[in-house]
Amino acid sequence: MGETINTQSTVIYNKERGQLELTVSFPEEKYLWNRDLHPTPIGRRTWDWYTYAAIWFSMAFIVPSWSLASVGLSFGLGTLESIMVVFLGNLIVLVPMIIQSHGGARYGIPEPVLTRTRWGVYGAIFPSWIRAIIGAGWWGIETYIMTEAAVGIYAILSGKLPALESLVARGIASPFTISLAFPQVFWVTFVLIILLQLALLYHSPVPNAQPALKWFARLSAPLILAGFLALWLHFMSLTHWGYGSIFAIHSSLSGSTYWMAWLAFLNANIAYWATMALSMPDYTRFAKSQLAQTAGQIPMPFMMLAVAVLGTMTTGAVMRITGHPIWDPILLATLYMGPIAGVTVNLLFLLATFAVNVFANTVGPAYDFANTLPRYITWFRGVLIVVAVAVALGAWTFYGSAYGYLYNWLLTYGGLLGSVEGIIIFDYALIRRFKFELRDVFLSRGRFRYWMGINPAAFITFAVVTFIIYAPIPYHAVFFNNAWILAFILSGLIYTPLMVYWVIPKYQPHLKGSIWRGGYVSDEVKEIFK
Repeated sequence: MGETINTQSTVIYNKERGQLELTVSFPEEKYLWNRDLHPTPIGRRTWDWYTYAAIWFSMAFIVPSWSLASVGLSFGLGTLESIMVVFLGNLIVLVPMIIQSHGGARYGIPEPVLTRTRWGVYGAIFPSWIRAIIGAGWWGIETYIMTEAAVGIYAILSGKLPALESLVARGIASPFTISLAFPQVFWVTFVLIILLQLALLYHSPVPNAQPALKWFARLSAPLILAGFLALWLHFMSLTHWGYGSIFAIHSSLSGSTYWMAWLAFLNANIAYWATMALSMPDYTRFAKSQLAQTAGQIPMPFMMLAVAVLGTMTTGAVMRITGHPIWDPILLATLYMGPIAGVTVNLLFLLATFAVNVFANTVGPAYDFANTLPRYITWFRGVLIVVAVAVALGAWTFYGSAYGYLYNWLLTYGGLLGSVEGIIIFDYALIRRFKFELRDVFLSRGRFRYWMGINPAAFITFAVVTFIIYAPIPYHAVFFNNAWILAFILSGLIYTPLMVYWVIPKYQPHLKGSIWRGGYVSDEVKEIFK
């Protein structure tokens, strides 16, 4: 352990690890502080790089990742293009993800607290709601996927595959196919799976989950990877391992149509993990060091590349065999792998998706809703709100078609998160240069109060960018297809001058410096990091 510098009696800075610790609590701040939100003590920040690599392994290898990688062919892109765009999109989102993660690792605080420095101590609830609603949407999608796998098993065991085959022959080959073939069975199963998840979460809350359940969650990625490999091996063998013919599938688009599809697919892939780019401080607050969280996250684009190779090659093989770009792995397993393999693969998808949904899509959104009114909303009541929002949102209706998945879901929320993340990254990395007053994020009358607890620069920026991305103005299609990238850049360009020329002089005059020379830092913070 390196030298520990204590300049304020309440803030401890470990120079060797580059991490800060807060030694005072604020029980009088009932709406801003509790023990769960308090900075993690440095001695308890023990997660090494392989912990973060394991987290990403469990999150990357899921059914929606396969589906997203594969829909590039449905939009007319070629095999190699689809694979490389998936890799590029994930490489781009890795940059703001690591910058946002830096705050969690340095200050030991979760995302809702870290966001207060940019949006205000009360205004920070707004981006947290956005994150929670999107997370609830994914909860609904994963529940739909579980239902699809369960009803796929039913179709195999009951000998009712001809109902699916007739729909595929008519060109209806998507995640909607199984629900259209067996609507009554499907939606009854959907409700039962929701109730089963609620029962599990009630009797074994995730924050206090039994060790067996946690180990099962860790096995989710290997289970789904086994299913992916089984699909890939099966269909590649049917093409006699014809790699050449699969990679010979080139784009059917040209000119502006090609570039519009390319940009849409790129931004959809960035948006896919944009929620995690915002949420990673919830995990990196336990990081042993910045090197640990950074090294552990760098493999993420390569994991997504592996999923893209498996998914896109399999979809390409299916195109060669059936003439249809079927990008839904559950439909493929149900129809074409035979009874034993089909049931086994669908069962793997069902069990693994169950574990991923309970842990990955429930914890964060439930905490976000609970933190809105922590005195009245318990964690499980937050779960009930997540389920209610998921059902009301019905995001599985977007997932059911290639167009809906990209445009109505990923690009739609991608613009919102692009703006939120543009504000966050430009503020933290450019304006503050990774330094701020840790104590004040818990103070209702502190330096992040801004105007009545709200940073007006953040809200004005978000409103302007949202209008540009979503309003039916000239060149709307170009703006929307480039939703995340455009929202991110525009937010930085609007937010930065608003802060420099208005908000900092008016609400944070203690900050000194400039964009060009070390950012804006208070004398107090300079003393801590000296």
